[in-house]
Amino acid sequence: MKIDVIGTGNVGTHLFNALREKADVNSVPARTLDGLRTDADIYLISVSDDAIRDVASSVVASTGSDGIIAHTSGTTPLSRISDLGVRAGVFYPMQTFSKYVKLDYAEIPFFIEGMDADVTARLKETAELISAHVSEADSEARCNLHIASVLSCNFVNHLWSLAYDFLESKGLSFESMLPLINETVRKVSRVTPPEAQTGPAIRQDMKTIGNHLERLKDNEDLGTLYKLLSESIISRHHKHNQPE
Repeated sequence: MKIDVIGTGNVGTHLFNALREKADVNSVPARTLDGLRTDADIYLISVSDDAIRDVASSVVASTGSDGIIAHTSGTTPLSRISDLGVRAGVFYPMQTFSKYVKLDYAEIPFFIEGMDADVTARLKETAELISAHVSEADSEARCNLHIASVLSCNFVNHLWSLAYDFLESKGLSFESMLPLINETVRKVSRVTPPEAQTGPAIRQDMKTIGNHLERLKDNEDLGTLYKLLSESIISRHHKHNQPE
C-alpha cells in the first residue's frame, strides 16, 4: 500500500513515523507538494483546518489520481473535501501530538469516516496497521469528540501551565504536583471523572475557597478562573444530586 502523508507538522510527522514500517509511506511538504506521488493509494492531508480544502484541491490537480484523499482533522466535516470529485474520507487520530515526543501508536484511538463503504474499509484497514482502537465516527460525532478532547487535554494542560507559573512565582517547584497529576489520571481510568472529583468545591468548603481567592487577589485572571471552576463544580454536583 502506497501512502503519501501531506504535511510535516506534529500530526503528519507522527503518522509518517507510525506507518513507515507498515506500508510504503512518503512524507510530502504541504506548501510545495514536492515529491508527491501520482499513484499513491491514500493521501493523508495533515494540515491546519483552514488549509485542508486548498491542499486537497492541489493534490487532485497535481496527481489526477483515483487514490483516497483523507484529512486528519477532528472538527472539519467530510463535506469539506467530498465535493471535489474524489474518494474522500477522514482519518482522525485522537491524541495530543508533539513532534519529538514518542507515542505508543497502538493505544491511539482512530476515528474513520468515508464517503462510501469501500473508502471507509480502506481507511480502517490502514488505521489498524498501527492501532488497536479503530472506530467509525461521522462528522458530528467527531466534532463532539474533539470538543471533549480540548476540554480533557488542552484546557487541563493550560491549568497545569497556570499552576506552574503560580508555583514559580512563589519559589516552589511544579515537580511536586506530578504525583498528584499522575494519580488523578490513573484514577479516571478506574472510576468516572465525576466519581473521582475531590477538593473544596465538591465539599462546598466555602471557607477554604474564600481563603484561596483572597490569596489570589493579586492575580485577577487566575482568581477569576478559580472562582468560575469552583462554581461549575458546585453547580454540576448540585444538579446531579437532586432527588428525583
